[in-house]
Amino acid sequence: MSVTSQDLESFEAACESDLLDIKESLNAFNIFNVLGIQYREIRHSNFLGWLFSPNESHQLGDVFLRSLLTHICKVIPSKHTEVSALLDKNLSDTQVYRESVHNIDILIVNEKLGFVITIENKIFSGYSAHQLEKYFEFVEDNYKLLQTKIYLTLTPFESNGHLCLIKGDRFTNINYKQIVGIIECNQTSIHASKSTVKESISQYIAMVQKDITKTSKEVALAREIYKKYKKEIDFIISNQEDFTAQKAVIMNAIKDGELGDFEIIENEPHPEIIRILPNKEALKNIFRDARFNSWNGDYMFCLELFFQKNVVWLKWCFGDIKNDDNREAYQLIKTNMVTTMNSFNCFKIKGIGIDFHLESPEESYKGICVVPLFNDVAYYASDKPFLELYKTKFEEINKVLIQPWVQECLAKL
Repeated sequence: MSVTSQDLESFEAACESDLLDIKESLNAFNIFNVLGIQYREIRHSNFLGWLFSPNESHQLGDVFLRSLLTHICKVIPSKHTEVSALLDKNLSDTQVYRESVHNIDILIVNEKLGFVITIENKIFSGYSAHQLEKYFEFVEDNYKLLQTKIYLTLTPFESNGHLCLIKGDRFTNINYKQIVGIIECNQTSIHASKSTVKESISQYIAMVQKDITKTSKEVALAREIYKKYKKEIDFIISNQEDFTAQKAVIMNAIKDGELGDFEIIENEPHPEIIRILPNKEALKNIFRDARFNSWNGDYMFCLELFFQKNVVWLKWCFGDIKNDDNREAYQLIKTNMVTTMNSFNCFKIKGIGIDFHLESPEESYKGICVVPLFNDVAYYASDKPFLELYKTKFEEINKVLIQPWVQECLAKL
C-alpha cells in the first residue's frame, strides 16, 4: 500500500502531542543510558550483584536477596521447602561475587547456611557450547558440602534456550521482567533509602523497562501509535539507514587506503565483520601464526569492525584455537598475550567508551575490549554521509588508541 505526503502530514499532526511525550520521556536523564551500558551484560550483573549483596553500600541489607529467594520458591517448586526455610535465617553472611569466580556472572554463596546460587546473565548474546556445564561442574566440585544449589539463567524474556546445552536442564530460567518485580516489591525500603540509592534503583528499573523488557509507558504509547499508523511508520522504518549494508563500502575504503594503512585479514568471512590489522610487518608477525588456525586462517588476533543495524563497533579480539595438536602450548601463548595486552597503558585512556571484556583467556574468541564508533542517533544528528562520518570517527580512534596500541604491541609482545 502506497504512502502519500498527505498521509505523512496527517500522521505528524495527529501524533504530535504523543510523540512529544515520548521524546520527553526518552530524553529524561538516565545514567545507565548516558554511559551506554544498557545492553552490556557485565554492567547488569554488577548492579544486580550489588543489590543482592546484604552488606553493600545501598544499606538496605538483605531485602533484595530475600525477594530473590522468594521468587526461587515459586519458579523451582522442588526447592520450595529448603529455600523457604532460608527466609527465616539471618542472611547477613552471604557473599555475592560478580564475574570474579570462574567467570560466573553472579555467584551468591552462604556457606554457613549451606546455599549457593549461580546466575548466568544473557542480554542479547548466546551461550557458548560448554558454558553452563563448566559453571555447573565448578559449583558442584567447589561447594559440594552445601545442601542447596540453585542454577539460574537470566534473559530479557522467558527462554528455554539453555535446555539444549549440556547440564542445561539443571538451570531454571528467570527474566528481566521478574527481576524488576523482585526489586519493586521492596518499594517501601527503597523509598526510605538514601536519595542516591533510591534514584539509581529508579533509573535502573526505567532503563530495563525501556531497553530490555520493552514495558515502559513510552513503549506502550509507541505501540498504540503504531497500531493506528502502521502504514506510515513502516514507510519511515523501511527508509532508515541499515549499517550492515555499509560493510562493503567500508571494505572498499580500507582497500583504497581511505582509512589509513590497514590490511584486511582474509580469514573466515563473517556477514557483519571486517577483520583488519595495521599494515606493519613487525606487528603482523606477532599475530601471524597458522598453527592456531583461528577463523580458519593465518592470524590468531585482529581488530574487528562490527556492522550492526544501528551501531558500529571496533573490537580487539583473539581467535579460537582450531588446531587440537599441542593445544595446551598454543593456549599458553594466547593466555600470555591476553595477560600482557590487558595491562597496556593505551587502554587506560578516558572518554572514548572502552568496554573491557573480562572473560577467561580460554574463551574461544577472547575479546580484550570494544569501542563504539557511533550509533544511529549520532549518525542522524551528524547529518553526514555514512562514509564521511565513519572516516571521522575511525581516524579519531586510530590516533588516540590504535596507534598507541601498535607501539605497545611492538614493545611488549
